[in-house]
Amino acid sequence: MLAAGEGPSRTDDEAASRWPRFAGSGKAPRTVHAHSIAGFLSAWVVAYVAIATFCFLATRRERLRGREADFVLFGVFCLALSVHTAGAAALHLMRDGAVVRMALLASDVGRVLGAALLVHVVAQLSQVRLAPRVLVAIYGAAALLGGASIVEHVRQLDTVAEAPVSLLGLSVVEVATPAHPLAALVSVGSFAAAIFGATVFVRSALRGRADLLPSLWGSIAFVVSTGYDALYGVLGQGKPLTSPYAYAAFVMGVVMSLLSRYVALRQRLEERASELKQRSAEIARAYEELRAAQAELVRKEQLAAVGELSAVIAHEVRNPLAIITTAVATLRREGLGEDDRQTLLGILDEEASRLNRLVGDLLRYARPVRCERQLVAPREIVERALSLSQNQTAVKVTLVEPEPLEKIHADPMLLRQVFENIVTNAMQAMPTGGALTVTLVPHAESGASGVEVRVADTGEGMDTSVRDRALDPFFTTRAAGTGLGLAIVARIVDAHGGRLSIESDVGAGTEVRIFLPQQGEPAPGRRSVPPEISRTSSLPPMPVEVRRAFAGRKA
Repeated sequence: MLAAGEGPSRTDDEAASRWPRFAGSGKAPRTVHAHSIAGFLSAWVVAYVAIATFCFLATRRERLRGREADFVLFGVFCLALSVHTAGAAALHLMRDGAVVRMALLASDVGRVLGAALLVHVVAQLSQVRLAPRVLVAIYGAAALLGGASIVEHVRQLDTVAEAPVSLLGLSVVEVATPAHPLAALVSVGSFAAAIFGATVFVRSALRGRADLLPSLWGSIAFVVSTGYDALYGVLGQGKPLTSPYAYAAFVMGVVMSLLSRYVALRQRLEERASELKQRSAEIARAYEELRAAQAELVRKEQLAAVGELSAVIAHEVRNPLAIITTAVATLRREGLGEDDRQTLLGILDEEASRLNRLVGDLLRYARPVRCERQLVAPREIVERALSLSQNQTAVKVTLVEPEPLEKIHADPMLLRQVFENIVTNAMQAMPTGGALTVTLVPHAESGASGVEVRVADTGEGMDTSVRDRALDPFFTTRAAGTGLGLAIVARIVDAHGGRLSIESDVGAGTEVRIFLPQQGEPAPGRRSVPPEISRTSSLPPMPVEVRRAFAGRKA
């Protein structure tokens, strides 16, 4: 055996003369050119580095979130194989003693780490859960073997030599070292890792994991290769390692498995996309049918609502018309006294005023509310509305403002109409006297700040049935009322983006609360009318059936 640094054999004759064990065989074995083997292994080093780079970059992609550990593990595995394969490739080219020892060290350390990482990669790829203590034992053993390999190579500084070895009938010229137990132990450990990988892949394939079949074939090739290395390592015969080529077959199988999984996933996604497209078309057809049915239903509800509204208006108009007709017929009688005549004329005037008031309320009720907003002080508007109570000496009026309020963006004329109506209703609820308390406080709802005005009286109050219908049009408990006052108030408050609520019990009085946002924009869900009506609708609040019909026509 030659010392390190001595020139390598170049021809078959030189090989036969240098190494007598080939002499006398008639002819030297066919020699494989070292550069061919080194080129093949170097190509795989580049492939390993490229795969590792892709894995590390893939962990940064959004769509791979949650699978970072798998990609990082496979990337580290490929880096370990690149170190092992690079060392093996260098042994076919380098002849400097120091460089050769570094190549041998890199090859052995990479082989140890590759075997440990292979177990982990196989477990992750097959979705086999390894206990943390098992992983600690595997990587701990790899660390010990790697450290021992480093020490072994440092001790055997002068044992590096160059010799041709026979591999499957071929004479391969490479650097060799005497066989030692540590190298055999590493080979046996690699063989055990290969057995584990093949066993796991066989079980996965039997369970229907067809995507892992390429990995199974690669693992079988790896078992044969590592078995060969372990056999000759235990026998103490110097043979070149075949593990670099087996690792290439194994990684190729894993990559093919990943590609197979990707193709299967893509097919499933295409099938799902086609199914979703078909269902989307079905939903679109169903939606069109639903819209058609809804349109027909809305049309019928609109007709019913118009009929109901017409009946209400006809009833409200017919009563004064009947009174007017009776009064006129009485006035036509001969011999009617002057006092009776004046009484009938007064009735005619009163009923005509009632009709005029009804028509005016209907016009205000049906007209869309348009707010001309400006900065107004709520206290000033409330004080003007309270001026209506000056003639009611039996009612004690109190205005409470705990702290100065900021101005709000609102229409002053519309707000004055709101508070005048509320104050008038409160006065009419206390014909024999009582107390009227108006409180102005800052308030916020759904993130919107503003002002809340509370108008409380000590009148007769309302029961539940009356309170629930208080905002419905044409609903009134007074003979002379049109039932549109609170309905108009609710529309104005809603147009300002506010909220109107009524709290009342029989015999305990009534409190009306009106919230007005500072900027005049409504927060979601805040309304003074039932939620069937859209916030942007200009339709007045109506009974449920009428609301739904007119809301559908507006949409």
